[in-house]
Amino acid sequence: MGTVIQDRPHINQGSQPRWNRFERADLFAQYRELRTQGLSERQAAKELQVPRTTLQAWRMWHDSLDICPHVAAFFQSGPGLAFLHRIVIAFHVVCVEVGACGIRLVCLFLNLTGLNRGSVLEVEMRAQSERLTYVKASACELHSATYLHI
Repeated sequence: MGTVIQDRPHINQGSQPRWNRFERADLFAQYRELRTQGLSERQAAKELQVPRTTLQAWRMWHDSLDICPHVAAFFQSGPGLAFLHRIVIAFHVVCVEVGACGIRLVCLFLNLTGLNRGSVLEVEMRAQSERLTYVKASACELHSATYLHI
């Protein structure tokens, strides 16, 4: 019998907390500040209550970026991350919703810019949710306006 290979890594849901991007950016900024104050990685990890290996992975990822450190620092900050999200959402809406670009070209754009395309589905779902909210609100307004004019 052959070896069974799982196509998804096993993740123990209860063992380790997950951080959203804003929390991660904030924690990484605090980690860098603690390191500049002279704390060791272990001390910083204990202070922030984040596994040391997680902080090491975040640092290695940050150090591997092929962009200016100032740009990387900006986009890892809360305001930079919010700005980047606005750009990606706007690009998605213009290309997929308004234009005839399609999701594949959005993915290509994100790959060429070095951004993670893994969140494209999340962006698509968010855009659909916003679209449905807008359509429902418009339908209610149109429905009310019709009855007011009759």
